[in-house]
Amino acid sequence: MPGEHKGPARPYRVGLIHVVAKGDPVIDTQDIVDFKRGMETIGYRENVDVVYQELYGNRDPDLIQAHANALVAWPADVIVSFLTNANIALKEATRDVRIPVVCWATNHIEAGLAESYRRPGMNFTGFSYIPYNNWAKVRLLKMAVPGLTRIGHLYNPTYSPAPAVMREFGEAARTMGCEMPIYETLRIEDFEFSVHAMKRDGCQAVLVGPHALFNMNGEMLGRLFLDARLPAVGNQLSITRAGGLATISPGKKKGWPMMAQVVDQILHGADPAEIPIDRSMRGPTTLNLKNAGLLGLQLPASLIDEADVLIE
Repeated sequence: MPGEHKGPARPYRVGLIHVVAKGDPVIDTQDIVDFKRGMETIGYRENVDVVYQELYGNRDPDLIQAHANALVAWPADVIVSFLTNANIALKEATRDVRIPVVCWATNHIEAGLAESYRRPGMNFTGFSYIPYNNWAKVRLLKMAVPGLTRIGHLYNPTYSPAPAVMREFGEAARTMGCEMPIYETLRIEDFEFSVHAMKRDGCQAVLVGPHALFNMNGEMLGRLFLDARLPAVGNQLSITRAGGLATISPGKKKGWPMMAQVVDQILHGADPAEIPIDRSMRGPTTLNLKNAGLLGLQLPASLIDEADVLIE
């Protein structure tokens, strides 16, 4: 049929697209290495059974879109996308030629990449957070901070998954008896104002992001939260190291090697529209006990036991 992707032949062509530069100091591009290692483990020898085109977007939306278009024109048999902005570019690039895409996404449905997790129904599949991941962040704060009733959310709506995350945080906070005022923060220059506003408004803790602005300036934010004695939880480890309380990360270290098996299914004729999006891979929780002490918190033993990594 016109516009349908035809079946591949060896060596298979697999496109790899990331939104940052290779070796980016904030976003770990080791994910690509982990995926390729997963492919090798199940028998795909590079340049024998599979040829990769590996492209990095340097955080430039125009370059990311150009890379997505180039992988479609190549054409790739399957494209593997490692972060949200690449997914968005591929959604546009594969509108007419529906090449299968295996990707990580915060929320495939919200991003318009899938109709449901059980049956995606489009040319995208992959993996995401476990269900209730964002609820786990609120629960962690509730366990850590005695009498918690007000949590500030540091929010930047210019990252496409951010509104859905905000809604989940809000639902979780209300269910656990907390208010969650929103502090929209669009520039580095606004960080200090937002943190001071949280403190002024009686917030007792903070939920951070998600947003690249916060990720790239994690050390600055961590120090601000610690100085304000506001326990903070988010995705970015640099915040937790510098002054935050905890990080609950996506399960990418386990996920990308497993996605090699999904790519294998597609190369052997499986339809990505019928491959469920995997939400089984729990990410690691990192708890900073040193910062907890500086924040005046005495964490329950049960919370400490749940952590995968402790910073002491």
